[in-house]
Amino acid sequence: MADTPFTVRVRAAVIEQTERKRSSSKTDIERLIEESESKIASLESLELRDHERARIAALRYLMSPIRTLPVELLAEIFGLAIHGDTHIEDAFRVSQVCSDWRRVAHSTPELWNRNFRVNLPSVDSDEFYADGLKDWLARSAPLPVPITWCGRAPTIFTWRSSEEVLRVAPRWRSLDFEFTSPPWLISRLADCQLESLEALALTIPSNTDPSTVLAFTVPRLRKLSLRIWSDALPILSLPWTQLTDFTFTCHRAWSQPDIAFDLLVHCPNLVRASVFTGLVLPGASRDALSLSRLRRLSVYYFGPAGHVAGHGASFLDNISAPVLEELCLDFGNLSAGSPRWAGAHFPAFQLRTPNTTGLELRYSTLTSDELRTALYHTPCLERLALRHCTHCVDDILIDALHYKDGLTPLVPHLHRLVLELRLPESGLADILASMLASRWWIDTELASNPDPPAVARWTLVRLEGFLEPHFANIMQGPQRKGIPLELMTRRRA
Repeated sequence: MADTPFTVRVRAAVIEQTERKRSSSKTDIERLIEESESKIASLESLELRDHERARIAALRYLMSPIRTLPVELLAEIFGLAIHGDTHIEDAFRVSQVCSDWRRVAHSTPELWNRNFRVNLPSVDSDEFYADGLKDWLARSAPLPVPITWCGRAPTIFTWRSSEEVLRVAPRWRSLDFEFTSPPWLISRLADCQLESLEALALTIPSNTDPSTVLAFTVPRLRKLSLRIWSDALPILSLPWTQLTDFTFTCHRAWSQPDIAFDLLVHCPNLVRASVFTGLVLPGASRDALSLSRLRRLSVYYFGPAGHVAGHGASFLDNISAPVLEELCLDFGNLSAGSPRWAGAHFPAFQLRTPNTTGLELRYSTLTSDELRTALYHTPCLERLALRHCTHCVDDILIDALHYKDGLTPLVPHLHRLVLELRLPESGLADILASMLASRWWIDTELASNPDPPAVARWTLVRLEGFLEPHFANIMQGPQRKGIPLELMTRRRA
């Protein structure tokens, strides 16, 4: 909408009065407003009356409460008004209210250094998009900025937009690619001085020459997500020993499961690791890998249909993690012909991870006996999630968790339980409800009990899956007792 003549006069008057009344008190400005209001009636010229009204509007603007806020406080308010998913739109809205707010917004880099998603445009929009990128990134200076490169991969036709992003590479705090990075772009990254980079997510294409040497200058790198599509990695020069968070995905891991293990050897200071790997390593013996600081480990096993791994030790059979707290094992992408990881393997690994407090199993083929043995070797367990583990969730397992006759059951510290069941047997409902009730007391019962129970009280129980109405009705009993039980029922197609 175009400005009216009166709006133009007000804007000019604001600029004029801001300079002239910079040191005036509120009382002085109120007096000037009264003088102008009384003066209007005596003016015969419409233009003079409009000029005086514009002056009054400008003076009232100067008296508005928000004008009295310190610039630092106003900038903080702007920051609270800018949200994660809409931060680009929010920052522009704030900066378009008035010239004063725009000046404050443009001089506050914290408003412009939120996660920026670079979505490269079509060919005919590259210049326009590049200009916007340049302005936005300039406003975030000198702060580090997180960058997510999404949409289409850069090409020669989006050269200028790509160059604007690469120009601020020393200020990248994190860098994530939602597409497979073209080799030329990876080479450019290796040439950049990534002095502020703390997190990097990189996908290396299948046509990358394994003899290629990629040396990255990343003195502050702590978190790395690496995805490859080939049987071999290029030669990566990275500060592996300073990594604390590492995610590795090899889409050929079923044929080269030792790649992940070989990389972990170089990362002794990891605190968190996620690995996608084949189930079984090659038969050659390996030295045990000690990850003395690792607290969370997620392992996702997979292999193509018809693939049967060779003989050898499981990936975890070679790892020791004495301070591990959280373990997630996902077998959902293994083919039916893959060997099982069970028997003595799991307890042996647990002896090397005695402090585990959280365990999640997905699509595990462990039997009920094997899982009970595993839980027996996890005495500190507080959180247990079993998702689609159809072979191990039965009445014998539930009974082993039952607290009765003052005898300590399995995992006495367990207080959070998640069971994702495909189609639980109706007879399991009564046994499960009884077990849940055996480990629950309301506050008054606990306070009046001279002998505290030997098990923890539930903080959350969640049952998910195709729960029949009869099963759900029985579970209402524990809910009425106050047990924090959530039922998430799925409908069958």
